[in-house]
This record gives sequence, structure tokens and C-alpha cells, in this order.
Amino acid sequence: MAPDQPPRVPLTRLPTPLEDAPRLAAALGVARLLVKRDDLTDLALGGNKVRKLEFLLGDALAQGADTLVTTAGAQSNFLRLTAVAARRLGLRAVAVVRAGPVLVPQGNLLLMRLFGMELQHVETQDPFARTTTDAMEAAAAHVRARGGRPYLVHIALWSGGRAALGYVHAASELADQLAAAGVAADHVVLAVGSGGTQAGLLLGLRLRGLQARVQGVSVNLPAEDLERRIAGHVRAAADLLGVRSPVRDDEIHVTDDLVGEGYGIPSPESLAAVRLAAEAEGLLLDPIYTGKAWAGLARAVAVGTVARSSTVVFLHTGGAPHVFLHAQALAVPVSAHRTP
Repeated sequence: MAPDQPPRVPLTRLPTPLEDAPRLAAALGVARLLVKRDDLTDLALGGNKVRKLEFLLGDALAQGADTLVTTAGAQSNFLRLTAVAARRLGLRAVAVVRAGPVLVPQGNLLLMRLFGMELQHVETQDPFARTTTDAMEAAAAHVRARGGRPYLVHIALWSGGRAALGYVHAASELADQLAAAGVAADHVVLAVGSGGTQAGLLLGLRLRGLQARVQGVSVNLPAEDLERRIAGHVRAAADLLGVRSPVRDDEIHVTDDLVGEGYGIPSPESLAAVRLAAEAEGLLLDPIYTGKAWAGLARAVAVGTVARSSTVVFLHTGGAPHVFLHAQALAVPVSAHRTP
């Protein structure tokens, strides 16, 4: 990057692959489906948060921080990757975990503990609750009291624009891959939690002159709320880059009709998506993020928002540990695989 651009620290090998998925395209009923494999960012089972951490931790190091203080849910992919990224860079990591204090050490939570993340708990699921931000400030004060230099990260609030920079660069990477393949994408579809990934993708694609519709599928918040937050992340990321954003607010598209019973809870549609991708293409989705995104894409094709003549890019944002958390719901009976 140019010397005057936001600081960045490399955490993975890029680019991630862009793969044809012809059997899934046929199952979906579209002309072509390409999967952008950001589940293959090679850091502790991968995922989209690695690209964001390159900029967040780059800024932390530039400010001389020695401790990261952040927050998310107990089975957060972001916390898993923050824990290992901190270890890679010689930093301490403290997480304010939004859940009750009695937690079973499995999935992402197991990996956070394995990588030595210091865990504190607040009994709320709300990332925007005052109790969450107060707990983060208290943790940061404790770090300072013992002589440390904390850097606070909240990807849904003040860190959203900087986190989105990772996907501005990912969008440029995707544009290069599409150009090399001679492909024009009509749609890019992804799961949306905090909104930073969609914000960065949309800004990056428009800066490269690509007009593909970017469709987010919410896994937690109402669409209206997410669209407003994504617009803010777009503006913040553009400011950090020193560019004028070409993104209009009416280009920000999120659907919230596949959230199901709530964040972190699989739906029948997301479980079916995981099985379909595994059986049709040997592709491992998860029932919390990518499974719901696939269900959203399938519904968009069914109602005509995505035309059957379309070329679609599906962003695989990772989340492998969630598969094992929901083994019972995903298990296929042995009889289903018996040879007649």
C-alpha cells in the first residue's frame, strides 16, 4: 500500500481461490455460480475476519498497543481469529464475551481458550448494549493500570470502517480474478452480521467500476438497521482511504427473512443448505452464516430477484467450527448411505 494509506499487517496468503461450482449452480438453477473461498484464509480454520484483522491489528501496532480488547458472542468466529492473530503478533487479547458465565468449552470458545485469550463475560446478547461497551472500557482501564497499552476493537461500532478496508481489497482481488476468467458477475451474495464485509465489498467493487448487485443476507439484525450501519461503514472506509465514495445508499441491499429464530440458531433452510453444498460440491458451509446466506440466495432465485440467467459469486465467509456445534442436527442417518 502507499505510505499514506491505513496501516496493514499481513496475516494470510492471498488471493483466496475463486472456484466454479457447477453442480451447485444446477441445484440453484442459475447459469453460473462461483464461490469466493474466504474460508481458506489460512489462520486457525480461516474465515472473512482475517482480512479485517489485517487492518485492525495494523492500526493497533502503529499505535504501539500491546493488548487487544474486543467483544463478540461466545461462539464468535471473530474472537477465534483475533485470539490467534494476537498470538502471531505477540499481543495479548482480552474479550468481553456476550453470554452467561457458564459456557461449555467447545467450537470457537475452545479455540479462544487454546490460544490464550482472556475471557470476561457480560450477560447480554446485544452488541450495542451499554453494559458491553462499559465492560470493554473497564478491561482497557485494567490493562493500563498494569502498564499495558490497550487497543479497543468493536467491529459493529467504531471499528466498522477500518474493518471494512479488508473487503475493499478483497473486492479488488475479486475484480482481478473475474477479469482473468473473462467473467462478468451479476450478483455477489454473502452473510451479514456486523456489515463490514458487505460495506467493503460494495465500496471496493464500485471503485473498480464493477456494478454487480451485492446482496447481504442478515444472520441477526433487521435489514433496515443493517443497511443503515453498512452505509456508515462505507463512508468511514472511504474517509480512511481518502477517496469519495461512489456508493449510493439505495445500492445497499440486505434481506432479513432468513434469520430464523435468531443469531446463532440454525434454521431448517440453513441446515438443508449445509447438506446440499456438502453432497453436491464437497463444500463445507456452516448453519449459522453461510448456510443462511445460501438459503437467502435460493429464495432470491425462486422469487426472481436473481434471474436464472445470472452469474453469481457466493462469498464463503468461513465458520467451520459451527458445523461441529450442531452435529446432531446435521447428522445424516447411516441408512441413507447404505448400498442396496
